[in-house]
Amino acid sequence: MSKKKIFALFAAVIALVVFQRELLIPMAKEAAKSDLFLIESKDQGSMITQSNEMTQFAFQHCNTHLKADLDPKTTVVLPEKPLNAWSLGNYEYVVSAEADVTHENSAPKKHKYVCRISYKNGDDISGGKDFENWSLDGLSKVDDEK
Repeated sequence: MSKKKIFALFAAVIALVVFQRELLIPMAKEAAKSDLFLIESKDQGSMITQSNEMTQFAFQHCNTHLKADLDPKTTVVLPEKPLNAWSLGNYEYVVSAEADVTHENSAPKKHKYVCRISYKNGDDISGGKDFENWSLDGLSKVDDEK
């Protein structure tokens, strides 16, 4: 390689680093500080487990999804209330509970499950009972262990 090509490569690397440090990183920091990613909602997240009308709806709809996903040879008895329910904010919830699971020809076993679910109508919580207003983001399976 000629000395000119090595010098050009070295200069290009330096120019790239300076461009990134002086222009791209400050722009990214300003975007992160701005309201660009802010979602305004009446529902605030909490690290403390909660029990309110929306967490109860989230629990009920998680149970509906759970029943729909079961193997026909699996029977489940769902609890009346969750072990824990957290609001992540913006009407997103994580619910954990424990169910009695019976697989074909076996004794019932306790199985903990976790569900993440979102309410789609934002601050209008009048449709909380309606199954169609919720979307399942994740659900652990109760029939994985046989």
